[in-house]
Amino acid sequence: MIKKNSQTGVLTVSQLTKNIKSLIENTFPEIWVKGEISNFVRAASGHCYFSLKDDSSQVRCVLFRSRLIRADFEIDNGLEVEVLASPSMFEKRGEFQLVVQLIQRSGIGQLFERYEKRKSLLAEEGLFESDKKKPLPRFPKKIGVVTSKDAAALRDVCKTLADRAPSVSVVVYHSPVQGVGSGLRLAEAVLVADARCEVDVLIICRGGGSYEDLWEFNSEELIRAIAHCSIPTISGVGHETDTTLVDFVCDHHAVTPTAAAAAGVYSATEIRSDLRRLSKDLLGKMRGRVEAWQQQLDYFNRRLIHPGKRNASLIETLTRMAARLSVSSQRLMRGREARLIAGFSHLTRAKPNSKASALVLNNMRLRIRREMASIVSVSHDRLARVSGGLSHLDPKQVVSRGYSIVRFGAGEILTSVDSVAINDQLKIQLNDGELETSVTAKKEITP
Repeated sequence: MIKKNSQTGVLTVSQLTKNIKSLIENTFPEIWVKGEISNFVRAASGHCYFSLKDDSSQVRCVLFRSRLIRADFEIDNGLEVEVLASPSMFEKRGEFQLVVQLIQRSGIGQLFERYEKRKSLLAEEGLFESDKKKPLPRFPKKIGVVTSKDAAALRDVCKTLADRAPSVSVVVYHSPVQGVGSGLRLAEAVLVADARCEVDVLIICRGGGSYEDLWEFNSEELIRAIAHCSIPTISGVGHETDTTLVDFVCDHHAVTPTAAAAAGVYSATEIRSDLRRLSKDLLGKMRGRVEAWQQQLDYFNRRLIHPGKRNASLIETLTRMAARLSVSSQRLMRGREARLIAGFSHLTRAKPNSKASALVLNNMRLRIRREMASIVSVSHDRLARVSGGLSHLDPKQVVSRGYSIVRFGAGEILTSVDSVAINDQLKIQLNDGELETSVTAKKEITP
């Protein structure tokens, strides 16, 4: 039973929420709840906030950072999960919520599953390929916006365009941006803009919302209409964390409608900054070109001479060169003449006299003959004397006088009795022959 204020009998809001929180927490223990994640937000503190829903209801949930580390998968919108949670009341807002203690994945949500299948199918057809992206015009004159006339996103886009480029006109192609069938209406608006061809850029946008609120921006009709649109397109759907198939097919993706408008035009400040930069670059290049031309002109001025002065200079140069040529020619001729005279003198001295030379050669021949005859005679006498002296030493002369030469069988001359033994074979050479004998006895002669 909830107690009343003892003084007034009426509870304050704080008392009410505090009592309800106490009642819920004391009544319900930790329970397992199954549902699909929606409106998922990760705060800067690391805590996660999301809704858990089924076909007919939803409940707010909070997953504190200390519990998040237990999750072994990436938490995102569309996932079907099971959570172990404690029912509670957030007193400041008076909101019922589940404080999640444990989260585990039970399967992919139906919307998310449809999203992935459609994304895969369209990607296989090549609708998301980067080489099909059209460049955005630098200075568009008209920008088309496909969104609802009552959407806050349209006001954000118009304000941004008015601030950045007041001269740019805005054409709105109205279409509902939420609810069943709005995807087809959005596609029709894109086709109308493409058929009219009255704008330079087309922005498809809407503000943030839940995963279900943005579902029609995954419409296959809308994706194909954008893919075949001849006008460059920019997507600006939801907030930074929201992703739809429109973001993949558009030529340029912006995280918000305001960012999409900023991407479509250059602001006056950016244009002035670019003009100042280009002007500075152009001035620097022109200054450098003028300085280069000035240097070239000065060079030509230094080389430019009056024809009369140039002729006088050439005549002076030719005269000087002619004088140098004359002096050099005379010096060369004198040198050649001196060399010619010296050569003639040398040749004259070296000229041969054949008669005198023949007489000299004849005299030399006679002297050589006389000297050779004298040398031969002297040599013959010396040879006779030497031959006579050697004849007394000739063994044959000694043998002829009755002596003999005794040799061993091998031919070695026997010079001593001690060199032989009894029965040794010896050869005795006489004047007219040779005898072979053996030793039967030997006798030494004492001197």
